[in-house]
Amino acid sequence: MDKKLWLFSLGSLLLFGTVVLSLICTANPTWAKYQKEYFQAQITQLHTKLRVTSLPQKKAELEEQISQWQKRKPQIVSLVLPDGRVERCQTCHLGLEEISASHPSNTFGCTVCHGGNGLSLDLNTAHADWYGQGHPDRLSVASLSCGGRGPNGQTCHNGNNVLAQNEVDLVKTSLMATKAGELSVVRQMFGLDKGAVVPGLGSGEPAEQYHNPLNGNQRQARFEQNCLHQCHQAGGYLPLFVLPGQKPTGNQTAPVKENVPGNGCATCHVLTNPSHTYCGGDVTISRTQKGLGSSHRLTTRIPFTQCNQCHNQGWHDPIKMQFTPRSDLSTVINHWQGNDQNGQDRVKDYYVPGEVFARCEVSLDCIDCHTRQDVMGDGHLYTSEYRAVHIQCQDCHGTIYSPPLSKLIVSNSDLAFEEGITNPVFPKLAVGKEIGLTHKGEELPFVRHQGRQWYLFNRVTGEQFVIPLVYGSGCRQDPAQQGTDACHNCHKTA
Repeated sequence: MDKKLWLFSLGSLLLFGTVVLSLICTANPTWAKYQKEYFQAQITQLHTKLRVTSLPQKKAELEEQISQWQKRKPQIVSLVLPDGRVERCQTCHLGLEEISASHPSNTFGCTVCHGGNGLSLDLNTAHADWYGQGHPDRLSVASLSCGGRGPNGQTCHNGNNVLAQNEVDLVKTSLMATKAGELSVVRQMFGLDKGAVVPGLGSGEPAEQYHNPLNGNQRQARFEQNCLHQCHQAGGYLPLFVLPGQKPTGNQTAPVKENVPGNGCATCHVLTNPSHTYCGGDVTISRTQKGLGSSHRLTTRIPFTQCNQCHNQGWHDPIKMQFTPRSDLSTVINHWQGNDQNGQDRVKDYYVPGEVFARCEVSLDCIDCHTRQDVMGDGHLYTSEYRAVHIQCQDCHGTIYSPPLSKLIVSNSDLAFEEGITNPVFPKLAVGKEIGLTHKGEELPFVRHQGRQWYLFNRVTGEQFVIPLVYGSGCRQDPAQQGTDACHNCHKTA
């Protein structure tokens, strides 16, 4: 056969194959496959309900729903946003949970937070240039996502006139983002610094990037890897302790350690399960990939179990630069999955064994005491945990000489109202209400003065607690020495 004719025939075959493959892909696009998987998942769930239902009317309703899902055909889902933009992300991501009541998808869309190409139905094109590889909450890209502009053109959590509303900037100076507290403590312990200020550590600079943290000490490599690198806000790893492939029970030995990449804002604001895997309704998201939230939802109702994914996991030895996990972690994880039986379980799970604490600390959740600026920063770079803390016992309980500080709400634009935007259990706040105030001047919207009593409302459950006051009680503690440790001397529970 003539060489030219042979090449022409080969080219024709390749072209024909390409056309056929293109037609097959067009007839069976990936997004249609995802939708069929989602339809089948709904049918399976309904069949499960049908098997345990005995009421004839309920059975008929379930059978009708099954029939409707069986008839449903894949179709492109186009979301038209108020500003006229069109996004097709939900064509693949059917069943994805609504992120939050204050970020409705029919107003914000998806790309305003995630980036990417919202019009494309091709996986690679749609996800090109998306922020943080599916984690737009990572601090390295948070200025583009959380700190970007909403559909109305207004800035979100960055670039506002009120400093407290610029959470993206503030959180980068927090101790959780910089780990400057651990850096300063260890450097002081090794005699490298006389005070708590670390020379050369800049605002917003993660301590894990600090050059030569122990001046070449033989323990420096272990310090960087075992301490500074485990920084969930700044791109490090969460200290996760789970038995791979097994459901933890109270009879198992201590779990082995796994490293799960942290994801900035989501580490607190997206709730997780013990294995840090997704178990929501979107069939396109892996059920085995580590480092994901349980569902695609933001929350400000952060329980202590979320904080304990990093804290109270065990004991750090700054001399040996090693970490020892608590021996009861299997039981703690079991309770974390909703198997706690009573309040005593909560007491056991909250702090590491042997820790000294007051009863009120385990009755509440971490966010009931630690304020927004405590956790997310106030714009100042601290290298000492003590200096960063915004609240002390006396901020709620007062002193022997005076009741707690308070503030009267006089305007509907007060920052105190922001605390309840995404929290449905937030007690009604209105002009004329009197709320608590810390010694640093930060508002405590969940601490209320009503009549002769002071109350605290749990930010997770909404439960109301009466705050016992030191003023007028039998306490004789010197206010100048009324730190947490001093209060624990009398009110400790181990």
